[in-house]
Amino acid sequence: MNRGHVYRHRVRDEEHGTTVLALYVARFTHSDEATWRQHVADGRVELNGRVAEPAWIVRAGDELVFHRAPWVEPDAPREFAVVHEDEHVLAVDKPAGLQVLPAGPFTDATLWTLVRESAPDRAEAAPIHRLGRGTSGIVLFGKTFLARAALSQQFRDFHPRKTYLAITDAPRAERFELPHAALHAIGSVPHGPIRIWVAREGGKASKTRLRIVGRDRAGRLLVAAQPITGRADQIRIHLAACGVPIAGDPLFGVGGDVKSDVTPGRGGYLLHATALAFTHPASGASVKLRCPPRWSEFADFARQANDRSLGCAP
Repeated sequence: MNRGHVYRHRVRDEEHGTTVLALYVARFTHSDEATWRQHVADGRVELNGRVAEPAWIVRAGDELVFHRAPWVEPDAPREFAVVHEDEHVLAVDKPAGLQVLPAGPFTDATLWTLVRESAPDRAEAAPIHRLGRGTSGIVLFGKTFLARAALSQQFRDFHPRKTYLAITDAPRAERFELPHAALHAIGSVPHGPIRIWVAREGGKASKTRLRIVGRDRAGRLLVAAQPITGRADQIRIHLAACGVPIAGDPLFGVGGDVKSDVTPGRGGYLLHATALAFTHPASGASVKLRCPPRWSEFADFARQANDRSLGCAP
C-alpha cells in the first residue's frame, strides 16, 4: 500500500464555465462519471483550496486538486545500482520493470522516488531523461538545480551520446544486412484509449545508428544502437522496422507496427542503455559511463567478442 497521491490541474481557457464534475469526466477518462462523482462526494477534490461540490463552476486559472487514496501498486523492482556519483550528478542502473517517474498505478515504486529516498543529498535529485519501464540501464540525474538545468540543455541540444544494446529475434532472411542507420519516420496511431508511436509514412523524421556486434547459436543478433533523435520507443520501432524486432517485445512486430493489443508499458524485451557520454555540468570535463546488461542471454554473446566489439564504449 502506498501513501496515495495528489494530482493538480490548472483550469484551461477551453474548460472555463464547466462544472467540476464535467471537467474531470471529460479530461480524465480513466474513470467514469459515477467514479468521479463519488470522489467529489468523498471530499477528495478541492477547488482553490476548498472542498468542491460537483456542480461548482470553474474559471480559467483555477486550481483543482484531487487527493487519490492509497492503493496497492503492481509488483516492480525496488532497487537500483549506482554507476557514478558526485555532488552534482548521479547516474544509476535502472532494472527492467521499474518506471522512472510517477504515473498511472506507480508512485512509490518508481526510480525517482527510490533515488530521492535513498540518501539525504539525493532528496532533490531529478532524472534528466527517461527510459521505458521495460528498458534497463543508465539513467542520469541532476542533484542540484544548476546541474539539472545544464544537463537538460545538453539533452535538448542532442549533445550526449547514448548507446544501447538489444538482442533481436533471428532475421527471416538467410543473408541479412542491418543498415548502418534506420531512418524510418515515426508517427502516432490510436491504440485502445491512447495513442502510441509506430513506424509510418508522414511521421516525424527519426534516425538511429545501428551495428551488429554478435550472433548467438539460435541466430539472434546483438545490436548496438545509438538514437540520434529522441522519439518514444525509437529503438524498438526502428529495429522492428528493419525486420529484427527486439527479442521478447510484445508490442512491435516486423515492419515497426503494433502486433498485439498489449499496453505499451509491458516489458519482457531485451533492451539496455549500456553507455552514456556527456559534459559534466560543473567541471566541463567529458564523462563516459558504461554499464553492461545483466541478462543471462548476454553471456552467449560476451564469449564471442571483447568489450569494445560489443559496442559498450560510449
